[in-house]
Order: sequence, then C-alpha cells, then structure tokens
Amino acid sequence: MSGRATLSRAALATPGDPLLFRSPTPPQLPGFIPIETAVPCADPFDDHDWLFSVDWDGARALLYLDPGGSVRIQGEMGGDLARRFPDVSAVASIKGGRGAVLDGVIAVLDREGRPDLAGFGRRIATGPAAAADLPAVYLSFDVLHLDGRSTIAWPLDRRLDALSDLTGQSDVLQAPDHVRGRGEALAAAAAGRGLVALLARRASAPYRPGVASPDRLRIALANQTTCVIAGIDSRHRGGTRLILGEHVGGRLTFAGHVDGPRDRVIAGWLATHAAELRINEAPLDGVQPAIATWLRPALTATVRHHGRSPGGALLRPTLLAIRDDVDPGWCVQRPAVAGPIERHAGTRFSPTLLMPLPLGDVAAAPGAGQ
Repeated sequence: MSGRATLSRAALATPGDPLLFRSPTPPQLPGFIPIETAVPCADPFDDHDWLFSVDWDGARALLYLDPGGSVRIQGEMGGDLARRFPDVSAVASIKGGRGAVLDGVIAVLDREGRPDLAGFGRRIATGPAAAADLPAVYLSFDVLHLDGRSTIAWPLDRRLDALSDLTGQSDVLQAPDHVRGRGEALAAAAAGRGLVALLARRASAPYRPGVASPDRLRIALANQTTCVIAGIDSRHRGGTRLILGEHVGGRLTFAGHVDGPRDRVIAGWLATHAAELRINEAPLDGVQPAIATWLRPALTATVRHHGRSPGGALLRPTLLAIRDDVDPGWCVQRPAVAGPIERHAGTRFSPTLLMPLPLGDVAAAPGAGQ
C-alpha cells in the first residue's frame, strides 16, 4: 500500500447531502502591526479634507485589547510595555467587551491636562513603582483592528467614528478631540497652551503601517526634537554632557551637545544603561573617540533648542527627557514639507514621501524587548 492518504467511499457524503465543513477560526487580534509615522510639515494650514489634533508627547504604542480581557501594549520597537505601564494595561476592556487594536500615545499629564515630558522621563527611569505619583494615560487617536478584522484600509474618518463608539469615560483610556479643516486656529490655541505640535491627517486616507505617510503630517509649534544619545562626555567642566546624533543621508551625524540630567534617579538609570551599551568606537560619522564614553545607539534624548547652526547642529539645546521607548532609527534630520496648497483650479499638492521602517541599522527588530 502506498503512503498516500485515502478516503473511503463511506466517508464521502452521498449525493444531495450537504458537505459538512468547518472553517478554521481566525485569531481575534493580529500578532504585530508596524506603526505609521508622520512627515514633518512646515506650517499649519486650513483644509476641509484634513483632520487636525494635538500631537501628544509620550510613548507611541498600540493597545491590543482581547475580548477575553487580556491586554498587550506594543511599543514603537515591537516590545510589550504592559509590565512597564501596569496602570495602562489594567484597562481590561472597551465598550461591549469587543476586541480591538488601538493606536495612540502613553503619556504622563500635568494638572492642566498637558503632556509632562519631564515626568514621563522620570516614570521611564523609575518604572512601575512611580505609577502612584506619575500615573500614565493612554490617548488613542486610531483603531486598526476591530471585532476580528483589520480596519487599516478604512478611511480615517470611518476609523475615528468607530473609535468614538469604543471609548467611554475612563480617565486611563481616552480619545482626544480633533477638528476638521481649521488647522491654523487649532495651532494658535495649542501654542497658547504650551503644546509642541499638531497632527494633520487626511480624512480619506488609509493607515499605512511601517512608513512615514504623506497623509500624516506633524506640524511643529516649538523647536523640539528627539536625538540619539551617541556618547557621554564626563570631562566637561560644567558636568556631564550628552553627545547627540541624527541620521542624515543614512549616516548617524553629530547633532550637538546637551547638559546631562540633574535628577539623581534619572542620572543613575542612564549610568546603568550606559555601562551596558558602551562601545569602543564612535557611532557618529566623522567624530573621533577621544574624550567620550561612546554608546551603541539605543537611548534617545528629547530636547528643546533654538534652531540650528549652518552645519545642522542644534543651538543651545535643553534636555527634556532621556528615553528608551523611541526607535533610534527614526531620529532623522529631515526638511519639513509644505502643506497642501492650491496649485491651480481643481488640483491640490500633497507630499509624496513614503519612508519605510526601519531606517538605518540601529532600529530594533519587531519583538525586541524594551
């Protein structure tokens, strides 16, 4: 007898009988979704085809909510942040106990409801032990999967309608407001409250996983950026200085110095990680390892600054937070594009850049721990 599997006649349905067949049950939630990122935009603009919201400072993350009650938080580099933010992962369900994947930001807020980036940096350094003093919230601005099926091909306005039906009155899980068309007015109001950026998204656009989408624009309201921490200079007479880098043309390039953290807890956390990340050669293009402790690109620093020198280095930067939640591969120095403007009757211009994830060799693979 051959090794081929056979089926007896008795096992076959007789003519006219329905063929009993059960399809496999698809998983309720996907395993991994790459995060869509934004293209920098030079100025705020008004356009009825676009939706505008605040670009909240914090850790970009996807919240996987299983209808059975389990929660997973996918960070920017693919790792699960649920243990780091148990106050967020305690959100066991949404309205109706439905399964969903939400896109948003984990943030620490001040008393006026603004992102507290310094508090967020301290929360990263101290971990879950600081949850009572520095509670985190999840601010959701998109839904990517719902009731067992993907929604990424849906237009944004449809996804936002679905999102508004999911979130309730929880202080931990919130869906902040957005406005249609009035980007300039929202920019003025946000800048007046000390917020640093707006997010502009085309209402008809799908979600584009893993790329900087031309239909997702970040409009800066303040000179703030996040750079790779390439090294630590401990010999500076004013104290420790961090050596910053940004990717330019595919290479990690010197972006300036910033004074290191004065908070002892954060300084200790940085020293511990620096010992693990230490390397012998400078990761920066064209910089010689003469006076610094050089680090494998893994940590980042968010800084405020006063513009750039002709060579591109940041002028008088001030440290806001040291982080390990940002993918260093996305610390790219890119010129801002123009917003949608009338070119001639009936047509509009929009940026065409689609930048794939990851950038460079320093981006962690999906599933890497944090």
